Amino acid sequence: MPWPDLLTIKYVSNRLATEEDLSQGAAVFLMKPDNQNPGKPINIPLPQYAIHTDDLSGEKSNVVVIQAEEAKGQQVFGALVIATNTHMAGLSSEFLLLGENKPN
Repeated sequence: MPWPDLLTIKYVSNRLATEEDLSQGAAVFLMKPDNQNPGKPINIPLPQYAIHTDDLSGEKSNVVVIQAEEAKGQQVFGALVIATNTHMAGLSSEFLLLGENKPN
Protein backbone atom coordinates (compact mmCIF):
# COMPACT_ATOMS: atom_id res chain seq x y z
CA MET A 1 0.00 0.00 0.00
CA PRO A 2 1.61 3.32 -1.03
CA TRP A 3 2.10 6.13 1.47
CA PRO A 4 -0.52 8.90 0.98
CA ASP A 5 0.30 12.53 0.30
CA LEU A 6 0.14 14.38 3.64
CA LEU A 7 -1.73 17.27 1.99
CA THR A 8 -4.76 14.96 1.72
CA ILE A 9 -4.82 14.06 5.44
CA LYS A 10 -6.98 15.82 8.05
CA TYR A 11 -5.24 16.38 11.40
CA VAL A 12 -5.15 18.39 14.64
CA SER A 13 -2.01 20.27 15.65
CA ASN A 14 -0.96 22.67 18.43
CA ARG A 15 -4.24 22.27 20.35
CA LEU A 16 -6.44 19.64 21.96
CA ALA A 17 -8.95 17.92 19.69
CA THR A 18 -12.63 18.87 19.78
CA GLU A 19 -15.85 16.96 19.09
CA GLU A 20 -15.92 18.63 15.66
CA ASP A 21 -12.39 17.36 14.88
CA LEU A 22 -13.52 13.88 15.84
CA SER A 23 -16.63 13.98 13.64
CA GLN A 24 -14.60 15.30 10.66
CA GLY A 25 -11.96 12.55 10.92
CA ALA A 26 -9.21 14.97 11.93
CA ALA A 27 -8.90 13.40 15.39
CA VAL A 28 -9.14 9.90 16.81
CA PHE A 29 -9.85 10.54 20.49
CA LEU A 30 -10.82 13.23 22.98
CA MET A 31 -8.87 13.76 26.17
CA LYS A 32 -11.22 14.27 29.09
CA PRO A 33 -8.93 16.36 31.25
CA ASP A 34 -9.76 17.35 34.80
CA ASN A 35 -9.13 20.70 36.45
CA GLN A 36 -5.83 19.57 37.97
CA ASN A 37 -4.45 18.02 34.78
CA PRO A 38 -5.92 19.78 31.76
CA GLY A 39 -3.91 17.96 29.11
CA LYS A 40 -1.93 19.56 26.33
CA PRO A 41 -0.92 19.01 22.73
CA ILE A 42 2.49 17.45 22.10
CA ASN A 43 4.77 19.66 20.03
CA ILE A 44 5.65 17.44 17.06
CA PRO A 45 5.12 18.06 13.34
CA LEU A 46 1.69 16.80 12.27
CA PRO A 47 0.67 15.05 10.17
CA GLN A 48 3.67 12.79 9.77
CA TYR A 49 4.48 9.29 8.63
CA ALA A 50 5.15 6.58 11.21
CA ILE A 51 5.26 2.87 11.85
CA HIS A 52 3.07 1.58 14.65
CA THR A 53 4.07 -1.63 16.45
CA ASP A 54 1.32 -3.30 18.44
CA ASP A 55 2.67 -4.02 21.93
CA LEU A 56 0.76 -7.29 22.25
CA SER A 57 1.09 -8.91 18.82
CA GLY A 58 4.23 -7.18 17.52
CA GLU A 59 2.36 -6.47 14.27
CA LYS A 60 3.66 -3.43 12.39
CA SER A 61 1.47 -1.01 10.44
CA ASN A 62 2.27 1.98 8.26
CA VAL A 63 0.34 4.96 9.63
CA VAL A 64 0.06 8.72 9.47
CA VAL A 65 0.02 10.35 12.90
CA ILE A 66 -2.74 12.98 12.93
CA GLN A 67 -3.03 13.81 16.63
CA ALA A 68 -0.64 13.94 19.61
CA GLU A 69 -1.79 14.82 23.13
CA GLU A 70 -0.60 14.31 26.67
CA ALA A 71 -2.47 14.08 29.97
CA LYS A 72 -1.69 12.54 33.34
CA GLY A 73 1.81 11.57 32.17
CA GLN A 74 0.54 9.61 29.16
CA GLN A 75 1.46 10.63 25.61
CA VAL A 76 -1.14 9.34 23.16
CA PHE A 77 -1.06 9.50 19.36
CA GLY A 78 -4.00 9.18 17.01
CA ALA A 79 -3.23 7.80 13.57
CA LEU A 80 -4.67 6.80 10.22
CA VAL A 81 -3.81 3.18 9.34
CA ILE A 82 -2.90 3.31 5.67
CA ALA A 83 -3.73 -0.28 4.68
CA THR A 84 -7.27 -0.20 6.09
CA ASN A 85 -8.06 3.55 6.02
CA THR A 86 -9.15 3.27 9.65
CA HIS A 87 -8.18 5.25 12.73
CA MET A 88 -6.37 4.00 15.81
CA ALA A 89 -4.84 5.40 18.98
CA GLY A 90 -1.82 4.23 20.92
CA LEU A 91 0.86 5.30 23.34
CA SER A 92 3.67 7.32 21.80
CA SER A 93 6.13 4.51 22.65
CA GLU A 94 4.37 2.28 20.09
CA PHE A 95 5.24 4.60 17.18
CA LEU A 96 8.43 5.08 15.19
CA LEU A 97 8.08 8.59 13.78
CA LEU A 98 9.40 8.94 10.23
CA GLY A 99 8.82 12.64 9.61
CA GLU A 100 7.05 14.56 6.89
CA ASN A 101 8.94 13.24 3.86
CA LYS A 102 7.24 10.30 2.14
CA PRO A 103 9.17 7.08 2.97
CA ASN A 104 10.51 4.96 0.12
